[in-house]
Amino acid sequence: MQFKPFKSNYLKDMSMRHLFALSAVVAAAIAAPASAAVIDLSSLNLAGSAALVGGQLQLTNATSQSGAGWVQNAISTTQSFSTSFSFSLLGNDSGKMADGIALAFQNAGNNVTGNGGGDVGYWNIGGKGSAAVGSVIRSWDNNDYGLSTNGVVQGLKQADFSLGAANNVSGSETVSYNAVTHELTMSGTFVDNKTGLSYAVSDSKIVDLSAKFGSTMYVGFTGGTGGTDAIQKITAFSVSAVPEPATYAMLLAGLGIMGGLTRRRKAA
Repeated sequence: MQFKPFKSNYLKDMSMRHLFALSAVVAAAIAAPASAAVIDLSSLNLAGSAALVGGQLQLTNATSQSGAGWVQNAISTTQSFSTSFSFSLLGNDSGKMADGIALAFQNAGNNVTGNGGGDVGYWNIGGKGSAAVGSVIRSWDNNDYGLSTNGVVQGLKQADFSLGAANNVSGSETVSYNAVTHELTMSGTFVDNKTGLSYAVSDSKIVDLSAKFGSTMYVGFTGGTGGTDAIQKITAFSVSAVPEPATYAMLLAGLGIMGGLTRRRKAA
């Protein structure tokens, strides 16, 4: 009995099918690198003065307060991720509103807050001093913002307008972490609702979240007031897991292997 060899066209066709299939996987991964999970603000663990008002997280609404809201489950510090949130800061128009809010990462627990006033509930979370990493926004006379990697609110960037005097500020931020390079980045927009003008904000810092917190950490928001009040709210929040560069590298390596097999089969 004679066995007929496979035709080269058949091998070529099979190789191309695998190649196209793998290409589609790579394209899909690159086109949609992150799947955003919208966080139901009513599911947050509340601490201090924080309350759920109209489906939004209200951190403060009077003087001398400190409030916080935390996602109940800890998230990984070894995987890249991105968070996005929007906020509203509203004073009573009798003077400068105070004192500010922060997006915070920490490992002190999911039912804690820190010092109020100008520390905006971010310093001394859970009584642990410099326990937090995050993005801070301060009003009153401070009028600054930016990333903090050591739990303190000093050394931030000056805002383009007086957040305290505006008494009515809203905006949004996206804070992302690259678990390979350990770069923490922030970008967003602040809106002075009295003038209608908007201002772009951004910052970047290097911090190894895994070395600081271990394998997991809690994510949430803090806010604080001192002698002056403000209604400080988080109005929306989402968290996205971002595939590591190694994932793309493996897919592209597979693509190269398939391409090589196709070339060898064509040569044969």
